Amino acid sequence: MNSNSEKILIVDDDPHVINKMFDILSDQNSGYSFFQANNGEVGYRIAESKKPDIIITDWDMPELNGIEFIKKLKRNSKTKEIPVIMATAVMISSDDLQTALNAGAVDYIRKPIDHVELTARVNSVLKISEYNKKIIENKNKEIAEATLFLIRNNKFNIQLIRKLQELYDALNSITVEQENLFEFIISSIEDKVKQDSWQRFEITFKSTNEDFTKNILDQFPDLSNTDIKLCTFLKLGMNTKDIASALYISPDSVKVSRSRLRKKLNLESSQNLTTFLSSF
Repeated sequence: MNSNSEKILIVDDDPHVINKMFDILSDQNSGYSFFQANNGEVGYRIAESKKPDIIITDWDMPELNGIEFIKKLKRNSKTKEIPVIMATAVMISSDDLQTALNAGAVDYIRKPIDHVELTARVNSVLKISEYNKKIIENKNKEIAEATLFLIRNNKFNIQLIRKLQELYDALNSITVEQENLFEFIISSIEDKVKQDSWQRFEITFKSTNEDFTKNILDQFPDLSNTDIKLCTFLKLGMNTKDIASALYISPDSVKVSRSRLRKKLNLESSQNLTTFLSSF
């Protein structure tokens, strides 16, 4: 199987329909990699593990129908960007099609499958998928740059505070005005570390993960602002040392915060915290 080929997942409980789509699309492009599932639950697991470039799903299926399948995909950060085409034989009224589009489908195909219609719609959606991937790559690059800036900026400011404190402690005598000035400068830098850098980072993060905070608070409304920040950094895969710099706390405090967060999220000891957060 060519690992660089475009991956297509077809989900349908009729194997004849799957085989026909395979034949039509293979004739058009022999480089496609195909995956198949006979219901939405199996399709969901394949989508999560294989990350196909496009999914074509039937509407009426056992266990998890096409609409439920699409909605489940859109709730998962790993699969929500995968474009889905709905294939249907009977649900073809304007209201039915609107229901599919509202659920998250990008297009639809009528059954019985027509060669021209299938290839045209797949080609169109794959072009959109490629365009969206480039947008996501650029936004991920922005997040990486914002994260690096946050860490470096905070490390510099923390070092600056330490130097100022060392200078203050080394002075033999100091006036009240000078003492107040030191305190003002140090507290101003600390405020900048805690607020300004985070706000700049948060704007960039939300541009690509706009639903992350909402989704996690919907499920765990008791999380504090500090908890949300920790969740954000863990989702990005940051290590304890960098999180400590970003939050302006010690690495030991990060470990304690992680432990408290696990309890608030009701995670079992066997569950990985970062993996859990990546699903939001």
